Amino acid sequence: MKRFEKSVFAVLPIIAAVSAMALLPLAANAGEGMQHKPPPFAAMDKDSDGFVSEEEFNSHRAERQAAMAEAGKPMKGMATAPAFADIDSDGDGKLSEAELTAAQQAHKQAMREAHKGMGGGKEMHKGMKMPKFEDLDLDGDGCINAEEFAKHEAEMHM
Repeated sequence: MKRFEKSVFAVLPIIAAVSAMALLPLAANAGEGMQHKPPPFAAMDKDSDGFVSEEEFNSHRAERQAAMAEAGKPMKGMATAPAFADIDSDGDGKLSEAELTAAQQAHKQAMREAHKGMGGGKEMHKGMKMPKFEDLDLDGDGCINAEEFAKHEAEMHM
């Protein structure tokens, strides 16, 4: 019996090492879907003409939304995301790389400003102050109804 125990204990570290090596690629890719980086210009410029048309813009946005939703990470800020016309600063019906980059930077800055009161910057989620029950129970009746919750959400995402 002791030989069996010795062989099991000799094999276990090998199995653990092989399992860990097999899981390394999965662990390395685990955070990729979590990144919220703006898409590169080239990814949106499907016909490679140096501009992004409104059709290319909307198509890319819809594909990105679908992919994020499928991954279980729906894009929360789409209701307030800038429209094509908001980004097309010169009104020529197409986006240059400079227009897209400027809009992405402006949006990033606006998000930073909006979240300053909740911990701000890159540490936003770590330092975010969670609301107390009393903050949401506006009428003090001991319940949070849909209207109170909606008002709180609107104030948080202005």
